[in-house]
Amino acid sequence: MKKEDFRKIFTSSFTDCSPKWREWFFDSVVKDESQIYLECDSHNKNAAALRMQPYTFLYMDSELPTGYISCVATLPESRSQGLASSLLRRAVSEARAAGYAMVELIPASEALSLFYSREGFATVFYQDVGRYTSLHTFREGRGELVGPDYALFSALERDYGCGILHTGADYADILADLALDGGAVHLAAMGSDGGAAMLFAADAAGGSVAVKALLGSSRYARRTLLHELRRRVGERDITVRSIPSDDSDNPLLKPYGMARITRPELLLGALAKAAPHLSQTIRLTDDGLPENSGIYVIGAGECRRADTAPGRVDLDISAETLAALLFGSRETGDLFGIPARRPFMSLMLD
Repeated sequence: MKKEDFRKIFTSSFTDCSPKWREWFFDSVVKDESQIYLECDSHNKNAAALRMQPYTFLYMDSELPTGYISCVATLPESRSQGLASSLLRRAVSEARAAGYAMVELIPASEALSLFYSREGFATVFYQDVGRYTSLHTFREGRGELVGPDYALFSALERDYGCGILHTGADYADILADLALDGGAVHLAAMGSDGGAAMLFAADAAGGSVAVKALLGSSRYARRTLLHELRRRVGERDITVRSIPSDDSDNPLLKPYGMARITRPELLLGALAKAAPHLSQTIRLTDDGLPENSGIYVIGAGECRRADTAPGRVDLDISAETLAALLFGSRETGDLFGIPARRPFMSLMLD
């Protein structure tokens, strides 16, 4: 019953999904009903829904539990009643109770970004988005193609060092989702510099090709993959989403996803462990999760909570600002005395 109500609400809102994709999603992906959250309307009918799936997040060499929120929807006749807001707050509260360091999501529109920001979410996930015409042949690649597999994919995610980690089961879902889009291209390469890269692409609107993710630190390997993709797709336009740079003024940097901190002590503890020289006293205010409000003292490789500040407060900030600092550009982190790192999230069946 729970899954069927979720499916009904999902179908009423996400009308652009093909019937074939929807069947695959509900038959193969949505298996655990404990990940489904429902909210009733005034008539005690399930009218709003979302899904929260657990993931591991790699941050400062620590693996932290997080939850990815997706499929937030409300039946058309039950909208504008605050059901989605109420449901989201409950999911965030339960994420904290479950010990998740934070929750993530990908807004479907700019208007929804504003909605989520009012619930304590901050835009912290970015991607470099490049658009290329037939004039771009990527002949500067220096490498050779190799067989793509999960072991290489996992190694590339870990090599980047900050972001969502996918399991082998997730990887299988990613490939199935890619195949359903049509024109699936899944490639890997080793560069002449010893580095590696992996590419996931499929058909997109208007006859173009969308590279949903281009991973890897080797420019030679990345260009080898793009050159091979160009050979396969001919003169079609190509849009490429890749790992974000740390440059705050990068014109290719586009907002992608948002995060809401639910257990600040886990993130700050990982930060303190990775930077034992760091000494900061932070006064945190979290209106949505008041139990997170308080003093956090970082020093000697640890983070502890205190009733009062032991001295001067270095930062007096909200939970949203803390997320923006921890996951901002390196320049922003240096300005506030905190090692910052842009996280990466992709291929989330969004």
